[in-house]
Amino acid sequence: MTRTDIKQTENKTKSDRFSVPCVKCNGATKHQVLASIDVDGEAYDQSEEWSVNWVDHYQVIQCGGCESISFRHTSWFSEDADPMSGESGETERLYPKRGLETLPTKPYYNVPSNLRRIYSELIDCFNNDSPTLCAAGLRAIVEGICAERGVLDGPVEQTLKDGSKKIVRKDDLRGRISGLQEKGLLTQTSSDTLHEHRYLGNDAVHQLARPSTDELRLAIEIVEHTLEQLYELPEKAEELKRAKALRQKKQSKAHP
Repeated sequence: MTRTDIKQTENKTKSDRFSVPCVKCNGATKHQVLASIDVDGEAYDQSEEWSVNWVDHYQVIQCGGCESISFRHTSWFSEDADPMSGESGETERLYPKRGLETLPTKPYYNVPSNLRRIYSELIDCFNNDSPTLCAAGLRAIVEGICAERGVLDGPVEQTLKDGSKKIVRKDDLRGRISGLQEKGLLTQTSSDTLHEHRYLGNDAVHQLARPSTDELRLAIEIVEHTLEQLYELPEKAEELKRAKALRQKKQSKAHP
C-alpha cells in the first residue's frame, strides 16, 4: 500500500543567503530569505520496497543591494536526480522572471497610462517567451501613440500601374506613422524605422508568424526610443528651463 507523508515547516530557510539575478540591479546580487514555507514530501510502499522524495522551498527574498523584494521557488525531486549524467534534480524559478535574456521594464513617468500599460504587457510577453503576442503589443503601442497625438493619416508613396509614383494620404498604420513624421513628432530616421516595425506587427498578427528574439528586442528598443523622444525628453527640457529661470531669478535678487 502506497503512503504519502508531507511535512510543512514555516521559515525553515529564513535568513538563508544566496546569489541570484536581481529584478532591478544589473546582474546577480546577494539575496536573503525574509520568509518561507518549506515542504518535505515522501511517497513510499514498504511491501514493494520503493520510495520517492521531494522538497519545495517557497521564499520571499530581498536583494542586499537595492532591497527590492521578489519570490523564489526551489524544488528537488529524487526521480530527476542522476549522478551519472550530472543531473541534481534541483530547479529554481524566480518571480518576476529575470535573467541574462530578460528585459527590464523602464520607468516612464510622463507617458500616458494606457501606453505605459501596453508597454509593460509587451515586456512581460517578451520575457515569458510569447513572441507573437509581443509583436502584436508592439503594433498596438505604435497605434496608441498615433491616436494619443491625434494623427489620423499621413502621406504615403504609392506606385501606380504604369510604374510612376505619387503621394497619397492614407489612414492605415503606414500613413499614421508618416503623419507622426509630418507633424515633426518623429525624425525621418525614426519614422523609417517604425515602418519596418509595422511589418513585423502585420506579419505576426495576420499571418501568425513567430518573430525572432533579435527582431523583437530591436523593435522594443525602437519603441522605447520613441517614448523617450515624444514624452520624456520634452518634460526633462521643461524642467531644465524652469530650473534655469529660477536660478537666474535668485541671482538677480542677490545682485540687484
